[in-house]
Amino acid sequence: MDVQFSSFQSRKCHARVMHLSRLLFGLLSTGSRTAHQNSAVNVRSIWICYCHARPQAWLAQVNVNKMASVSIFHDNEPSADDINNNNDKEVEGDGGSEEIQDHVNRVLTDTGAHSSKTIPKRESRKKRKRAGSGGRVDSEEDAETTKKKKPSQRPNYFVSIPITNSQISSAVSEVQEAMLEQEPRLAKAMIPVPTLHITLLVTHLADQGQVDLAAAVLAQVETSLAELLAGADLVLPFSGVTHFRNEVVFVGLTPGLHIHTLHSLADLLRRHFEELGLLEGGGRGFEPHLTIMKLSKAPKLRSQGIKRVDPALYSNYTSRFFGNQTVERLDLCSMLKRKQEDGYYHTETSLQLDTFR
Repeated sequence: MDVQFSSFQSRKCHARVMHLSRLLFGLLSTGSRTAHQNSAVNVRSIWICYCHARPQAWLAQVNVNKMASVSIFHDNEPSADDINNNNDKEVEGDGGSEEIQDHVNRVLTDTGAHSSKTIPKRESRKKRKRAGSGGRVDSEEDAETTKKKKPSQRPNYFVSIPITNSQISSAVSEVQEAMLEQEPRLAKAMIPVPTLHITLLVTHLADQGQVDLAAAVLAQVETSLAELLAGADLVLPFSGVTHFRNEVVFVGLTPGLHIHTLHSLADLLRRHFEELGLLEGGGRGFEPHLTIMKLSKAPKLRSQGIKRVDPALYSNYTSRFFGNQTVERLDLCSMLKRKQEDGYYHTETSLQLDTFR
């Protein structure tokens, strides 16, 4: 190993460099074949980090078995590109380079030249693969997002009560138009009037077999539902516009026994769906409402500064009576299939309630 030194400011610095050089020679001469193959990268990385830790006027040239040549120039700290390129190189083998870097860190600490900085260990190729193929993991939050997740189970079907009373539909149209006069950018967030409904439950049906099974559930609950209604109509009076977190605007129901009946109906359906494995338990509590606008329909609104809906836009309708809706049927609807000619969701099957009277 041929080492030449010049322009050192002190004998103490000279001794430190000699110590480091002997250590490098010993480790490389006893290291694995893979470590020798990667020595040029290792030596360069070590000298750069050492200079970065002790930025003083010195010049050294090290030749290690004709495998590496590193020059460190007067008052010239490594650039960000140099450090990043070094750290981004992948190293295969038995970890010889990590062993060298650990020893150098200890030497720099013992000699006082560490300056509270350590040479970062390179990640092995296996570790990089575990970090995910989408790029380098920069934070703990990023690491969480790279973990493997189960296949998406986003809801794609729902059971609903359609709104068929034209009085209610007309009143909803009036509210939407009044809101758009004040804030036209909300147009894409409005719920189309032909699709107005109350949702009883939402679920994910993976294939046609599960869709057929869900349709069979509606037929199975017919007897229980007839007992629940006891031959009477289920009438839902809609009144007053309100919101969820100023992100969803809806028409509420006036208090009364009909709300208890509606909850019992939703619970009946949920139990049957869960028993057949068509619905996971622990879902949100049922809160019947008639949605007329929701910001999630138009995600681009957030980039335009609209993150909340101002209640002043519908303040004239907070106590408005919209009309009574007699529940005529229950529909099993698809969220993804093309809508029907009347504008309503694609309906797989329906359970008619007028036959109960």
